[in-house]
Amino acid sequence: MVRLKITGMTCEHCAQTVKRALESAEGVKSAKVYFPQGYAEVEMEGEMDVNELVEAVRRSGYGAQPLQEAPEVYIPKEDVYDLFILGGGSAGFAGAIRAVELGANRVLIAEENVIGGTCLNRGCIPSKYLIETANMLYAPKSNPIPSVRLGEGELDFRKVVELKEELLKELRKEKYWNVLGAYPEIEYVEGHAEFLKKGKARVGEREVSFHRALVSSGSSPFVPPIRGIEDVPYLTSDTIFDLEELPEHLLIIGGGAIGLELGQAFLRFGSKVSVIEALPEIAMGEEPELRSRLRELLEKEGMEIYTSARVESVAKDGEEIKLTISQGGRSFELVGTHLLVATGRRANTESLGLDRVGVQVDERGFVKVNEFLQTTNPEIYGAGDCIDRMLLVTVAALEGGIAAENALLGNKKKIDYLSIPHAIFTEPELGSVGLTEEEARKRGYRVDTRVLEFSKVPRAIIAFRTEGLVKMVVEEETHRVLGVHVLAPHGAEIIHRAVPILKLGLKLEDIVDMVDVYPTLSESIKLCAQTFFKDVSKLSCCAQ
Repeated sequence: MVRLKITGMTCEHCAQTVKRALESAEGVKSAKVYFPQGYAEVEMEGEMDVNELVEAVRRSGYGAQPLQEAPEVYIPKEDVYDLFILGGGSAGFAGAIRAVELGANRVLIAEENVIGGTCLNRGCIPSKYLIETANMLYAPKSNPIPSVRLGEGELDFRKVVELKEELLKELRKEKYWNVLGAYPEIEYVEGHAEFLKKGKARVGEREVSFHRALVSSGSSPFVPPIRGIEDVPYLTSDTIFDLEELPEHLLIIGGGAIGLELGQAFLRFGSKVSVIEALPEIAMGEEPELRSRLRELLEKEGMEIYTSARVESVAKDGEEIKLTISQGGRSFELVGTHLLVATGRRANTESLGLDRVGVQVDERGFVKVNEFLQTTNPEIYGAGDCIDRMLLVTVAALEGGIAAENALLGNKKKIDYLSIPHAIFTEPELGSVGLTEEEARKRGYRVDTRVLEFSKVPRAIIAFRTEGLVKMVVEEETHRVLGVHVLAPHGAEIIHRAVPILKLGLKLEDIVDMVDVYPTLSESIKLCAQTFFKDVSKLSCCAQ
């Protein structure tokens, strides 16, 4: 078998021309030409100089080059979908696009709900729009500069909801429907899909056959079994964006990212907000210095926060909702007008027929995958929120592309999750990448840490925004940076300064040797690195 890289082909007709040219050469038994991949396979009857094949292709008007090894392309299968994808969100679309790029001719996406998945329709896009709107309204009240006076803002909450719908409609068109138009190899179907048996699935009313499959069905809000919850009109992160009236008093069960982000937004809109968290602190996955400061700032703004508090029951009391809460051996009641349940997520995998094809899930329905995103069925892969790695849209897209590539070309690629940043979009924002101090110690590292107050950052000083801090976790012996954690204005932007530090395994000395634009908030990363060697309060501007 001789393999050739073919250049100059622009359509399937070109591929047929090259095929005829190759088969016309003496000694060629058969030839296959794959247009999307720019690749040809030639079966010989005997010995033959490969240069004669190259010349035959040249005479037909195209270019050819011999390949020593098989290229990294996928050869489409006949009469089956090359990749069958359950879920039309970021992971599913990223997987479909990558499959086409690798050479797949037929990709099928089945989506039971709205195109675009959680992030676009019920997650980061509507929530960040709400947060930005709330922050704009709150800006006059939070103006830290004494020499500037700002007028009071006015809120039309119904208009806020209307503009949200317009925004989502436009993004669905631009980021998903238009993408489908650019990839004719991708077929998109609205409707329920489930596996039937090996290589077979049902999509709507029809049965389809597939070579490989990708489960990217996403997740939904998890509602714990609280007594009385089924009799109360509670909200989740899926439904709160459809409110047409501003809550007078919003009760929130859950002090993680969703509860804190939406809680602060509604607080700034003018609602009274009470957050109830069962764990000892809010944002428990973050560094203690950061979560403690964030709580302090949120409470200063007016948010009520109850930690180590368990909601024992929920009841409707006329137009109000009553929570019975136990905390530290005492019991008390909180009464509000609206209830948001923000207590984590469950995978959307219950009705996919995974058991019929040997795909195992955990107790919350999340698909079990290995380091290559392969499930317990070697022909089926998983990506996105349904696999419970990092429930972020950026990670879902990354996983979708890598899962598709591994499914079609074999298990080769893995993901470095430690260099992927995440953020909580409160104000100030909390951004984090790498290991926390506790995580690093559990992994056996001997660590050293420093915390830099934003009162040491010149740009924060001149903006009168010094409420933030940076914490850096390093390996004591080598000075290699293991984690960077920021609570600051624009903290979700600043944290990207630290991503290549983690990705490339840089040391403190490498960071100190870098030159930042002055004055910037991102300079705080370098200043924190310098605190391992000296007292930055005694440095002149920009001093090394």
